[in-house]
Amino acid sequence: MVEATVQADELTKVYRSYATPWDRLLEGVLRRPRHREFRALEDVSFMLPRGEGLALIGENGAGKSTLLKILAGITTPTSGAFRVSGKVASILELGSGFHPEFTGRQNIVLNAAMLGLSQEELRRKMPDIISFSELGDFIDQPVKTYSTGMAMRLGFSIATQVEPDVLIIDEALSVGDGYFQKKCMDRLRLFVGGGGTLLFCSHAMYYVSAFCQRALWLRHGRAEALGPTEEVVREYENFLVAKSARAEQAAPAAPPPSSLPARIASARLPGDETLYTQGDPWELEVAWESEDPRLAFHLGVGINRADGIEVCSFATHLDGLAPVSGARSYSARLAIPSLPLVKGEFTLYIFLLDEEGLHIYDQRVIPGSFQVRSPAYVFGLVRVEHAWEMDAESGSSVQRSIAGR
Repeated sequence: MVEATVQADELTKVYRSYATPWDRLLEGVLRRPRHREFRALEDVSFMLPRGEGLALIGENGAGKSTLLKILAGITTPTSGAFRVSGKVASILELGSGFHPEFTGRQNIVLNAAMLGLSQEELRRKMPDIISFSELGDFIDQPVKTYSTGMAMRLGFSIATQVEPDVLIIDEALSVGDGYFQKKCMDRLRLFVGGGGTLLFCSHAMYYVSAFCQRALWLRHGRAEALGPTEEVVREYENFLVAKSARAEQAAPAAPPPSSLPARIASARLPGDETLYTQGDPWELEVAWESEDPRLAFHLGVGINRADGIEVCSFATHLDGLAPVSGARSYSARLAIPSLPLVKGEFTLYIFLLDEEGLHIYDQRVIPGSFQVRSPAYVFGLVRVEHAWEMDAESGSSVQRSIAGR
């Protein structure tokens, strides 16, 4: 049985919202509700063992910061219970825990005392904290003169150098420059690898995938998904692109079939397949009808990511095929032997074109027609066949070819 370092059981946080300060006063006097309830968190449960990282992901207002504040002991839940074992260090709102009139050095002493460090431990760790922060002479200047990036440097240096058992970080690293962000990422990897327990909130999916074994997706204060990071991140990204597509897509209604000289009758993926992985064969079958057998047709197909990014397109006239004519019913099949797409949810655009490929007789838009999933988090949309050649200073070389799969 794995012992939990962090345990949350049905955590709920409800805030009261008053229209005016007078409503709060009147509620106390009249003993009648004059507030609206906002459920920032509702029935959230999870268990985090020692030596693992848990990423909190979700849209703004999903309840991530509220959950971290509860676990850090800054606020209390309305209902539910939680337990955090060992020494806890947190970086939540930038500047929180710092006295603006104190210098950086004095704030190190203050935070060390709050974390329970002895005078000897502080004396031993002070040089490393100052060195890691790279604040130079600013370490003896009041914190109120610090930029947000400087405050983040000081906060991260204190939180990681005091050797906590549990480290809680809420999106603070986003304000740092690229150099210091990398330095922080390396430190977090060492922290988790050395047996530390990490709770990390970020909108940067690459970061959360780098050193968090599991992820918790919060949506409207509730746990939408909890599991291995790559699976939860994939679900969350698909949700975001689908949401963007729904917001942006306001396609005009197609004219009634009776008014069209030709119309698309059907468009389908064989077997009604909707889930693929990179390298799978992919096919699209399209059928259309025409009242006039003298009309000639070309076919066009476009594949867009769900957020509207154009991925690729195909057209029979651009590929040198002759238009088809002489019938009232037609069908065509588009085949991709090895799908180069690596991840995402995609929309299909199908166009029935005239003999020149210019006029559109009919079109079909199929949002969310298929998904491509990757076993691991990867960058980009496509996998491109490529080769590496690397030369060492001695003149020897190592060459390795990698196929598109």
